[in-house]
Amino acid sequence: MNFWLISLLLTLFVAFICFYPLLSNRREKADSLKRDELNKAFYFNRLKEIEEDEQRGLLENSQQLKTELQQALLEDIPKKSNAEKTNKHYGKIWFFSGFLTLAIIAPLAYMSVGSWQEEIILEKTYEKLPHFYERVKEEESKPLDENELQQFATALRLKLQKEPNNAADWWTLGQIAMNLNKGQLAFDSFSQANKLAPENIEYKLSFARILMFSEDQSDKQKGVELLKEVLRIDHTNMQALSLLAFQYFESEEYKMAAVTWAMMLRLMPENDPRVPLIEKSIRAARDAIKEDNK
Repeated sequence: MNFWLISLLLTLFVAFICFYPLLSNRREKADSLKRDELNKAFYFNRLKEIEEDEQRGLLENSQQLKTELQQALLEDIPKKSNAEKTNKHYGKIWFFSGFLTLAIIAPLAYMSVGSWQEEIILEKTYEKLPHFYERVKEEESKPLDENELQQFATALRLKLQKEPNNAADWWTLGQIAMNLNKGQLAFDSFSQANKLAPENIEYKLSFARILMFSEDQSDKQKGVELLKEVLRIDHTNMQALSLLAFQYFESEEYKMAAVTWAMMLRLMPENDPRVPLIEKSIRAARDAIKEDNK
């Protein structure tokens, strides 16, 4: 309703600007004044000629000529007035015709090329948000397909426009963006979630993970700091230890990598399927240390 009211007011404004000259009679008034001056000049000039001819004795019916001259001047006034009324009448007709044409063309143009259809689709997608929340609970048995993920992301972004301080929805949007391979969206979403809830370990880990895979060294360093913050809160957090060990190994800090993996190994039960991989990683770090010492 507000949209159509605004559109109507805008149409009226544009029509007023475009067609106002048709209602204005300033030009006609200026032409009328100019014509009056010319008629008066002609009248007095002709009157002067008649008086001069009368003084010379060239005219016998000078009074009749003066009367006819006055009558001609008076007859021109109603003609001029009728012309002004006619022009003003046609100006109003053209104004209302132009306004009606604009009022008809504007909605038709918007209906054909406007974004109203997209707005309706977005609104319907937003209304499906509770359905997507329920679908997430079935993610392990029935994963969301790419189309559902796209719709879920769109619905969340619409919700976050209204509730920008909802850290949980920012984190969820980041998770969806990761599944859709939208790195920048994931980065921004995890960053916002961590900013809104800095004590939440899960949000901190998600943001650190995406920072660790950045090509920017300052991002990697920020990711390391976040992992250390997590370990200060929970020194047994396996995700933080694993990411930190990997970063140490990648940056050729092999001793720190080996120590971190060894710490993980002590925290794991003996039958953990990850034990062989951790042991292999420790051996790789120690071999790299030996190579550096040669």
